[in-house]
Amino acid sequence: MVGSATNTIPVREIRPLSRCSFELLIAHSKWDNYKINEDVEMSNLSIFNFKNSPVRTTEINNQIWFLANDVCSILEYKNPRKAIADHCKSKGVTKRYTPTLCDVTKRDTTSKARKSQEMVYINEPNLFRLIIKSKQEKAVLFEEWVMEELLPTIRKTGSYSLTINAEQQQQIQQAVNERVYRTGERHQAVYSKFHQQFRIPRYQDLPASKFDEAIQWLGGVHARSGLSDDDWYDLAWLYKVADRMRSQIELVEPALRALDSSFVSAFHSMAIEYKRNLRSAKLIIERETAHIKAKNIIDKWNRVLAVIRHH
Repeated sequence: MVGSATNTIPVREIRPLSRCSFELLIAHSKWDNYKINEDVEMSNLSIFNFKNSPVRTTEINNQIWFLANDVCSILEYKNPRKAIADHCKSKGVTKRYTPTLCDVTKRDTTSKARKSQEMVYINEPNLFRLIIKSKQEKAVLFEEWVMEELLPTIRKTGSYSLTINAEQQQQIQQAVNERVYRTGERHQAVYSKFHQQFRIPRYQDLPASKFDEAIQWLGGVHARSGLSDDDWYDLAWLYKVADRMRSQIELVEPALRALDSSFVSAFHSMAIEYKRNLRSAKLIIERETAHIKAKNIIDKWNRVLAVIRHH
């Protein structure tokens, strides 16, 4: 009979978990249960600044969500995971792969730069739960900022767009162009002053709440006519043709005068009087097309912009 050996497994003494260890275990368990639904696109990620501290936000199902680590850092929670597990409801917590803060600040969209990290976002109710539970004095200031600046911005724009939209960006461009036209400043100089005035790296990053102030700072926007850009291109081309014809008439007029032609008077009138009329038309066309820039070397606007903006 072959003897059978009994394998004995040493059993360590099982000690009860301390309350702190138990809470951390539960927190980690909850944290791992949050689902990662999708990536946060660079264009859908916005940054607010509270006392020089970033607050990254994104839009999910037409609602604004806040990057949990940013909020916990401001409220000085030492353990964000535990704070979220203790104070936030799980249905208002989600995970997203998010571009790093460095890449967002630089607006770097290259695949090499965008090494997304797994980050946790909380919805608005959970944001206020963390604020209320915080024992830091800064929490009061943070709540005021959220209530008096952030949320009014959202209500004013009618959406969760934290920076100016595409239409507002075009109006900023137009206001800059009109300022250049009025003052003779260079575009680059105006944009540099604009960035310094509103403490932003690009005009596209202007907070929506600052839009009216920005337009006023630039000097306003001239009320555009009902004509489309294509209409103004046709008028600009017509001006170019008419000015060319007037120039040729001005060259011919001395020869007609030498010949004592009966057309001298008419040609003289067209050469001199039409010049003033065309100058007035040019000023109007230049003003109404100040917002237009040629997109590339073959853009049709290249055929007329040099003419109407030449002084």
